[in-house]
Amino acid sequence: MDVSGTGTLAVALPPLRQRTPVSGGLSSPRMSRAIDAPCANYDGEDGGRSSFGSATLLRRVSPRSFATCGKRRITEGSVAKENELSNWFEDVSGPEWIWYAKYLSANDTYAKPNVHQGGPYVAKEVLRLAFPRLSHRSAKERNPDILLSLVVDSHDGYEATLRLVWYNSKRLGQKGGRDEARLTRWGAVDAPVVSADSTGALAVFAYHRVGAKDADALRVWVARTLDEEERIVERVGPVDPGDGVVITSSGVVVSGMAPSAVRSCVLHPSRMPQAWKESFPPGDEIVSRVIESLMPARGLDVDERLLRRRRCEYEVFRSVEAYHVLPELGKPFSTVDAFLEFAHSVTNRRKSRSGRSLELQLAGIFREEGVSFSHGAVADERSRPDFLFPSIVAYRDKEFPRERLRMLAAKTTVKDRWRQVLAEASEVHTKHLLTLQEGVSEAQLDEMTRHNVILVVPEPLRKAFPKQLWSRLKTLQGFLEEVRQDQRPAS
Repeated sequence: MDVSGTGTLAVALPPLRQRTPVSGGLSSPRMSRAIDAPCANYDGEDGGRSSFGSATLLRRVSPRSFATCGKRRITEGSVAKENELSNWFEDVSGPEWIWYAKYLSANDTYAKPNVHQGGPYVAKEVLRLAFPRLSHRSAKERNPDILLSLVVDSHDGYEATLRLVWYNSKRLGQKGGRDEARLTRWGAVDAPVVSADSTGALAVFAYHRVGAKDADALRVWVARTLDEEERIVERVGPVDPGDGVVITSSGVVVSGMAPSAVRSCVLHPSRMPQAWKESFPPGDEIVSRVIESLMPARGLDVDERLLRRRRCEYEVFRSVEAYHVLPELGKPFSTVDAFLEFAHSVTNRRKSRSGRSLELQLAGIFREEGVSFSHGAVADERSRPDFLFPSIVAYRDKEFPRERLRMLAAKTTVKDRWRQVLAEASEVHTKHLLTLQEGVSEAQLDEMTRHNVILVVPEPLRKAFPKQLWSRLKTLQGFLEEVRQDQRPAS
């Protein structure tokens, strides 16, 4: 396992299900070949499926039959809707599949106007694992590309033939050039995955690759509800906005989060506190060490400070995790259940860290900035807002001016979560919600505005949002300035 700060960290998780190849193998009809299927043939007997390698793919419907039959469901017959996602994960499991999970940003979709060729960015780790030949071509050929068949199973089996193009002018020596790969040719700006409304959704890209060849097919599931998002996280582990997670057929997880470009916080065992070696430290201890010694950054504005410290905290967490987890992986497990229990404990610890880290980082900044606040106090019955300003005491004081009360919720992503803040702190009319999500659609922001929710976005992330929305976003620095104004003594 690499803990040198290169940006990758692999931890073995329960292997993806190894499937016995079905008859026909790769001699079966390729995914890129549309199979005409009149409505009369859809009797639900086989769910409209055809063989492909060691997995099962939904039978593709030609545009003519698709229009005739209307929207077809992903699973048919007796398969219940709640099992669709589980069945999909089973279908794309096996040694020839590579998964990539990420939250779709505004740069992946058509949320930004005047986008000529939209499409999700493809991580370098995915290119290395799923497209070895394309990766080799990128060292000498300008803008190499490849075509691959697509099915978006979460959205009525939407199909297309995508172009994966690697814009590599920077690699070939052009100053100020590009070095990025995109999936393009989605067929329409409102197509699943690239539609503006998909911004902020969690998506899993399953690449099909056999042998040493490049991947030839792609299946995608875009979470349609918060429940689906949570079920994906249960399967792949936490995913941070801006940083995808790659999972190979052996269950190896590779994080795309790059180390800090300013100063690495990766901890060698010789630099770890002895207590951390004896037992895994709680999240507040890791955050405190980051703030006090590893990444003080008090001279920076609060927006940059928050992002640098969060990345630093992530590097520390993964360093400590490697110290505790790797030795256990070298030991034999007595039963499969014992291995699964261990793997789940690793995943659950990551999920716990992901949920609390942002709040703890913000609390540290508020203390440094000298503003009065309450963190996690019960406000109304069971309502427990993340932060109340100036305090829970003032909130409960009916004579305290309501216009001087402020509430801040902290959520890494907001697409299907922002409504949760509406029930918090009923005495505060306008809710502020800080997020690390890289963009929202204009329609999403309009809906938040109608419900008196203001997004707070760290300044460096603002460029990830459509430019026409910038004036409607508040930075953390701007929010704190308003809090200070509220807390100044009356003259």
